[in-house]
Amino acid sequence: MHEAVLKRFFLGEVSAHMLAADLDGSMIEGRDTTRHVIEDMRGEFEVRPEHLVSVCDAVLSGAFEARYLKLIGFCIAASDNFGYNTDTAEGSLVGETILDWSAPEVNYPLTIESVHKFRERLVTGRNPFVAEGAA
Repeated sequence: MHEAVLKRFFLGEVSAHMLAADLDGSMIEGRDTTRHVIEDMRGEFEVRPEHLVSVCDAVLSGAFEARYLKLIGFCIAASDNFGYNTDTAEGSLVGETILDWSAPEVNYPLTIESVHKFRERLVTGRNPFVAEGAA
């Protein structure tokens, strides 16, 4: 996976299918671990909720499998080049979503149903993973 391709996807310069082709083969799964092959980009890029909505839309349209959200989440979380400001409501949404995606075994499984919920949370700011009335 190339950070630059993900950035270009966020900017609308490459299609979801081009991103999918870049993601393919970038997760090497071992017996107990997954290794992520990521090539850094030059420069910095601020990730906003609408960028992650476009990733959700790509999954929901069938461009690539939901399991690739783990790679995308890990890429953004571990990157020195992708950023988001958790002092803002938008940045907090991005940070929460990235952490959820990067560790689905701890948070939420990466399924079509959860992708719908991630998308809803990114668009509305409400958390559909928490039942109504729950703390």
